[in-house]
Amino acid sequence: MGRLSSFLVVTAITASCRPTSLTPMRMRTEAFSPPPNTISRKRLNHDDRIRHRDGFPSPVRHGGVDGVGGVVGGGGASVVCRSSIAGRVIGHGVTRFMSNWKAYSLIPLIAGFVGWFTNYLAVQMIFYPLRWRGIPIYKVEGEPLGLFGWQGIVPAKTLKMSEAMVNTTINELLTMEEIIQRLDPDTVATILQPKSGRIIKPFVDELFADKNKALYNFASDYTADADGWVQKKVAHKFLRDLTIDVQKNIGDICNLQNCVVNTTMSDRSLLGQLFRISGKDELAFLVDSGLLFGFFLGLIQLGVSLYWDNPWTLSVGGLIVGLATNWLALKWIFEPVNPLKIGPITLQGLFLRRQKEVSADFSKFFANEVLTSRQLWKSMLTDPSTLPEWEKLIARRFGSFARDVSLGTVDLEVEKPRKLNAASAKLCGTLYDYLTDLHDYVDEALEIESTLRARMMAMTSAQFERVLHPIFEEDELTLILSGGGLGFLAGLVQQLLSTGSIALPQFTFGSNANKIKLVGSVLGW
Repeated sequence: MGRLSSFLVVTAITASCRPTSLTPMRMRTEAFSPPPNTISRKRLNHDDRIRHRDGFPSPVRHGGVDGVGGVVGGGGASVVCRSSIAGRVIGHGVTRFMSNWKAYSLIPLIAGFVGWFTNYLAVQMIFYPLRWRGIPIYKVEGEPLGLFGWQGIVPAKTLKMSEAMVNTTINELLTMEEIIQRLDPDTVATILQPKSGRIIKPFVDELFADKNKALYNFASDYTADADGWVQKKVAHKFLRDLTIDVQKNIGDICNLQNCVVNTTMSDRSLLGQLFRISGKDELAFLVDSGLLFGFFLGLIQLGVSLYWDNPWTLSVGGLIVGLATNWLALKWIFEPVNPLKIGPITLQGLFLRRQKEVSADFSKFFANEVLTSRQLWKSMLTDPSTLPEWEKLIARRFGSFARDVSLGTVDLEVEKPRKLNAASAKLCGTLYDYLTDLHDYVDEALEIESTLRARMMAMTSAQFERVLHPIFEEDELTLILSGGGLGFLAGLVQQLLSTGSIALPQFTFGSNANKIKLVGSVLGW
């Protein structure tokens, strides 16, 4: 009885490992056959031939007792199954792969290209085009996507991003009240003194307009002579005192946020250049990582296609590759924000690990292209929120200057306030043109680049992350979905090349019979 039980166990196990050519009837027959010592030698030889024909290993005879795929003896059984389910699964995949190895080999390669190409397009979509391109049916200002068109995310959202950058970064690192004090009033007066006659001329024109022509001409010629000893002394005092007034009232006459926003809005490529220079390595990683991520996802896609005979797995795989590569790359750039130590490995977002280098690049571009002396003075003298304050400041300064020169006998603010204000407004309209020789000194004296660099390096990781991340956060979902859409289209093309036709996904998995047939074809049942 023990030997019969051993035989039944061995036979059942062997039957589960047989190729598809073994019919259920044969499997049942062999499962209930008598012990091997009752089978005739002729029958055993016949079974050997059948097994050899079906590709199944012949019985191993050992110690005078027949066993099936193993050794049976001594009243016990030891079974070594030469063909496992895992082996059959692998064999099925290898067979499928070799049946069309060229097409299957292309799957991970094309997936890698799709990952790279979708990420490349995603980066280009961040910065280009500078102006909206498309059919002007429906377009919301400040949004990159229209009904039929696109504008780069940064150019479309320059206003919002610039304001956010000033509020979260610049205002925390720079204050005009601090840096304007670095100007030396005497140096400013010396630089501007040769043009003092033209600076004073609007006041001469207004205050002497109703005087006789001879007096007007004398006053005009006298103030225009900037080389005279008296004129130099008087002009230097006026310009020096005006510079001190500017330093004391900088909070009223300068709006740093408007200055930065007006500069970036006048040239929408500037903000994109700033982000591209600061995040050059991260943007390159975003593109190049698509190749690597796409290739490994393509290997998974290859494995699925070997066991799931459905042509639209290529298009769905392309969709997954496009979505996943963009999402993974964005995560790797900015996360984790703070260093995370796992054993000997420290993990941190790629951008945050380059804080020192990014600080240098950001501050250099910002100081040389965005917050320059030219942009600063132009904003102060043209910004509607600060121009009226400039007019009042200059009117007060000239009125005080007139009192000092006349030893208190002339008070223009009381006697001729309208003409004083009119002259001040004229000077504000032309003053910027007279400051050309001042800009190099102001750029050097304010030390905006070195100040920004040092303070950016001292920022916490959470603060520093806000320097670049906002450009991706604005339309991160759009970038990821666009990558998925492009990947899906590439998958359709791949499907067309592989099968000669395009079959759109049918979200059904068929009947239970088809499911059983699929599993059975893999396991060899």
